[in-house]
Amino acid sequence: MVFGVNVMIARSGSMLSFFLYILILSGYTDLDRIDQLEMNKYKFFSELSCNLTIDSNLLDQSKSGQLPGVDVSIGMSKQEILKTHGMPDTIGEMHATYYKYNGCTFYFDSEDLVRVIDVDIHMTPTQIKEILGGKPFEGLDGEDDSYLITYVLENDYRFYIDYGTENSHEGVLRYKIN
Repeated sequence: MVFGVNVMIARSGSMLSFFLYILILSGYTDLDRIDQLEMNKYKFFSELSCNLTIDSNLLDQSKSGQLPGVDVSIGMSKQEILKTHGMPDTIGEMHATYYKYNGCTFYFDSEDLVRVIDVDIHMTPTQIKEILGGKPFEGLDGEDDSYLITYVLENDYRFYIDYGTENSHEGVLRYKIN
């Protein structure tokens, strides 16, 4: 059987279409090989919960690497996150590779383990201090003049809550192990 192919390549994307067309005509259907693709191991949608519970128990509950209401903990691997929660909304790099899901950002070390978790919060510094209590370190960051509240926890864990100003209504809680 002879097939005639009349192709006019107008753009570089047309070459890919041409290639796929030839594969279809050739009967290439090696589905077993297609299933072995790395991307097929992971879900293509995010099911990750990023609903940080901010209450008076937060500091005690966070001494072991887990934030209440966040499905990822310090020390979790990239592969485990991808298999459990699917592809992130954003993958990027800023001093380290990070994955961003629903208001949470997870930064990985050189062994692809989570070492830092950022969570978007919608509370003022005053509200945070009233709820968490304790005696945090607080004041202006020397690098960018943002307002920081820092809680040092047991087992080398820390919270850095970063606000644009002391009166901001939104900030980022950075949770990490030193």
